[in-house]
Amino acid sequence: MSLPTEFRDWAYLPPEIVGLISTKVKSIKDYVRFRAVCSSWCSASLPKLRHHPPQLPWLMLPYNPFKPGDSSWLVFYDFWAYKMHKFHIPLSNDTTCYASFLGWLLLVGSEGEEALLLNPITQARIQLPPFTDGVDKTFANSKLTFSANPTDPNCMITVFSKRSRLLFCCQVGDSCWTMYRLNDTTKLADVTYNNGLLYMLYEGDMNHMMIYASTKLVEKIVLEPKLRTATKCFLEGKSEVYVLALHPMKNIEIYQLDEQFLELRLISDTSNNTAIFYADNSPCLAVSTDDWDSLDGGSVYLDYNCSSYAWKSAVQSLYRIYCAQWGNSSIRRVVQDPSKKRRWPPEPAMWFQPSFF
Repeated sequence: MSLPTEFRDWAYLPPEIVGLISTKVKSIKDYVRFRAVCSSWCSASLPKLRHHPPQLPWLMLPYNPFKPGDSSWLVFYDFWAYKMHKFHIPLSNDTTCYASFLGWLLLVGSEGEEALLLNPITQARIQLPPFTDGVDKTFANSKLTFSANPTDPNCMITVFSKRSRLLFCCQVGDSCWTMYRLNDTTKLADVTYNNGLLYMLYEGDMNHMMIYASTKLVEKIVLEPKLRTATKCFLEGKSEVYVLALHPMKNIEIYQLDEQFLELRLISDTSNNTAIFYADNSPCLAVSTDDWDSLDGGSVYLDYNCSSYAWKSAVQSLYRIYCAQWGNSSIRRVVQDPSKKRRWPPEPAMWFQPSFF
């Protein structure tokens, strides 16, 4: 069989065919490469596709392993592709990334005098009011959440720092934050938005959930007594309100808020087609395994800032990622020390989920 003497130039595919092919590309990285093939492919595909499923998260490192001390670059480890991604940030070298949420990063200057949201994929920027009070080392690894896409002028933004016991709220375009300083008895565990309402999750003896519309309390829900000793957080990435509970014996449970009866109900079916990405002081993410062949149903990926060890007369630390299955106490290591660098004191990494929006 002889090969044809002429081959069709892929650059001249009909635009409607190119557009159809582009809708089949799931990964944002691959989509960016797709549009970079040639000018005709770029013009035949949309700059941003709304069909993209929630992306597989990367682990954002708290330092630059390529040039220690240079904080003008953000470094992510993509352990699905076994490679690092580097992004230059638009602020000064004294900028710190305090939080990540749905593809956006909260970047704050050393004295809190400048703050913004940055999407490193699209380079979109949203200026925020300065943090005139409460920004110090304990403010690192805060929880960032918002009521809508932050490009919406009606979007409400909340930043919660568990270690400094501060809660900041503002609307996009505001000139200042509304700050709430929590006392020692107010054990706030996590915050999130759903359908415009702010949900606040408490731990310990204050074992309940509060729901607010703006600053007005709508409902208080008392949780089961057995959840008092569990580490609790909201599960982001689902359209309803879910709570992940990590019990002292490392048993993991997922609860869903029944909005009709206003109670948390233990569920099990979500684990069959869901992978969970958990890390301390970072959003707990849910990703559907139906969208990604590389994910196993019922998997939990845990980011551990590892136990320390002695190395050349100095205490060092490693970063590791473990994977566990629901109902199975054994765990397997996925990644150890992806940066090949060791630092002390240890700094927690965080999950970052790439997004076009």
